[in-house]
Amino acid sequence: MYNCSRQSRETDLELYSFHTNDPFYTRILSLYESYGGGYDFVGFWVQETEGEYTAAISRFEDKFSLYLTDASDPEEISAFLRFQGAGAVMAACGFLSDLPADRVIKGQVLRYIGEQYNSCIELYSPEIKPFYELLQRCASDIFLVPEYMTFLSDVTHRRNLGKCTLLGTDIDGTLVSGLMTVSETSSAVILGAVATHPDFRRRGLSRELVRTLASQLNAQGREAYVFSASEANTRFYQNSGFAVCAEFAEYIKPFQ
Repeated sequence: MYNCSRQSRETDLELYSFHTNDPFYTRILSLYESYGGGYDFVGFWVQETEGEYTAAISRFEDKFSLYLTDASDPEEISAFLRFQGAGAVMAACGFLSDLPADRVIKGQVLRYIGEQYNSCIELYSPEIKPFYELLQRCASDIFLVPEYMTFLSDVTHRRNLGKCTLLGTDIDGTLVSGLMTVSETSSAVILGAVATHPDFRRRGLSRELVRTLASQLNAQGREAYVFSASEANTRFYQNSGFAVCAEFAEYIKPFQ
């Protein structure tokens, strides 16, 4: 397993050797392009098998994202994750199906296949604090919101690098619906944190945001993905022009 946590041309050649718009790889590459190897809370690795790079791995604190291929060595990866003390691991379903874990969350990955769409309502890029307050109003057991200072630091950093987009709409000067991108590369983007104030739901506001941003990304030649862990969210995205393209599994507290 090669450590890509050093910033060098060699690192770029290793991590950029996967020529794909795969959503799992997009998560890893976006994190690398946002933080590189200069921070203790992130890490990046690639697996080499018989002279070819066959897997990519990223760490954000104790949460790992995996991009695996049919040529990956799952036994080596499982041993590596155990050694690293992984607290959570996300990968495509089927690759690490026998990974022991305290809990497993499964869901779908969806890709936007809809037509070009322009919203009939006014959209804008909101400030971080009101966007965060909107997320707090929508928090639930499956929609978790981090601490404000952690959220502010991460979003500000990635937004300054062009790796995070906030989009919203307001009514009478109040932000009532918004979404953000959670991973961005030059060829693919993952949407997330879609939220509408409880008092303004069932008006199609979230759908307007999702369809508008996703179609704009497609017009730029970039794929638009979302990860959904609930049937209701999957139906929402399907009704917004997305189609299921993969399934994922998140292993919580593996090996414990």
